[in-house]
Amino acid sequence: YVPGQGLFVTGLNPTGSAGNGLDYSYQNNYSMKGWDAATNNYINIGNTKTQLLSTATATAANIGFFTFVRGDRNRSPDNAVIPNTNNTLLSSIGNLQTGTQVFTAASVNNKFTLIGNPYASPVDFSKITRINVVNRFIVWDPKLNDVGGFVVFQDLGNTGTYSSDIVSPGGQDKNIQSSQAFFVQTIADGVATVVFDEPDKSTANNLGMFRPVPAAQSKDIRINLYKFHADNTSYLADGIFAEFDDSYSPGVTIEDAVKFSNINETFGLLRNNKLLAIERRPTIKITDTLFLKLTKTSQRKYRFTFITQKLEQDNLAGFIEDGFLNKSTPINLNGNTTVDFELTSDAASAVSDRFRVVFKPSVTYTGISAMLLNSDIAVHWDVANEYNIKEYEIERSTNGINFIKMSTKLSLKNDNSNALYEWLDVAPSPGYYYYRIHSISYHNASGYSDIVKVKINKSTPAMYVFPNPVTDNYIQLQINSMPQGIYYIRLINILGQEIINKFITHTVGTSTEKIKPGIKLLSGIYQLQVTAPDKKITSLKVVVK
Repeated sequence: YVPGQGLFVTGLNPTGSAGNGLDYSYQNNYSMKGWDAATNNYINIGNTKTQLLSTATATAANIGFFTFVRGDRNRSPDNAVIPNTNNTLLSSIGNLQTGTQVFTAASVNNKFTLIGNPYASPVDFSKITRINVVNRFIVWDPKLNDVGGFVVFQDLGNTGTYSSDIVSPGGQDKNIQSSQAFFVQTIADGVATVVFDEPDKSTANNLGMFRPVPAAQSKDIRINLYKFHADNTSYLADGIFAEFDDSYSPGVTIEDAVKFSNINETFGLLRNNKLLAIERRPTIKITDTLFLKLTKTSQRKYRFTFITQKLEQDNLAGFIEDGFLNKSTPINLNGNTTVDFELTSDAASAVSDRFRVVFKPSVTYTGISAMLLNSDIAVHWDVANEYNIKEYEIERSTNGINFIKMSTKLSLKNDNSNALYEWLDVAPSPGYYYYRIHSISYHNASGYSDIVKVKINKSTPAMYVFPNPVTDNYIQLQINSMPQGIYYIRLINILGQEIINKFITHTVGTSTEKIKPGIKLLSGIYQLQVTAPDKKITSLKVVVK
């Protein structure tokens, strides 16, 4: 075992064997396969000491293999750690192969042969000599789909330009990389060969075909524009891309790609009066805007798909603003968002600058306070422009540095308006306390309020209304450290009229009593009179909004 090097090769041998070269197989299955041109199918590798070598010469046979790599060979003694993946380096050993290298392909029409590039260099497939082999090759692209897939390249007209069935995510082109295996197809019955010569080598290195350790994922947004067929299925019409990093210039430079005008819909990013297909700019800041320009449209339904990566920041939210509908829709800053829209007979629906992407605070804190209410602490916070907020977490600290979550409040408005929140910290121990509010959006963007500090002394018996003002037509009476017994409650309006009278039972300690009137309370000032078991009367001012 060498850390970070090599790979496991397992087979139908749970314990492994020095005789066949296999590693312990916790799943008891094959991890490497070869190819049988006679049957046009895979064959399992169950002995790495014989099947990976030419039996005639005991040297490398230049044939290709298909293997599952999940990391180096440090997978615990029984190879049972799941998912047991890490990064590993695979390397070739032995004599460097030079000069002409001849491969024998299948001798039957339409059969495939899996061969490997024999050189420690990329090879230009268009230069390789093919006898009775079609000008086509098939490779495995590890970046296609979830775990990889096959991509076909061919040049049947021998033009030197290879077309493929799909744009290779790994960047495969006509160059076969060092150590890369590929399929070729026999075109007719008879002798078929593939010959490599030194002049066939290329300098076009593409390590992406081996799925190396990825570079840090970029912060970017891709916006695709779709149209609809008559059966309501969508198809791609145009698209743009923006990437963000502080190394990029805020102006239009060679890093940015100019947008060429299409015959039909033309969709671009407008910056400094330049229309761009690809825009590179500094890291997003609050109040940044991406100006979209859409022209050559028709009256029909369209769709935007926003594909974003790593754009989330504390207290940052993104929105697609529709100037025609005067509508703002949140977009996921690390995922996908779909927005449908329509161009109608109204000319205003087709203006080129109808849409823009704006970045704003996920919420704006306009105030936060913590007030001592006898033995409790009441925390109030006000927010503006609340939109797309899922919840608020109330956090408390005893040193102003290390905070813990105390409670959660769900958002009230989410209509881009203001909102007021309150929370009661019941009977904390005497001492200093610090509070802050943590906002969390539906797309997991976070934001924090300022920190407030309050000191609580030794607790004393008390009762009070909280929250006050009352906004939801019931009064919440907090009773702290009062004697147990029957309490008599009266609610009196400013005219001296009795609105409520009732008895409540209070047990020892702290309790909260919800007082619900039988009618809708009008806005104004009320007096809540509470008579304790010892006949002492406490009058509390209540404000109803």
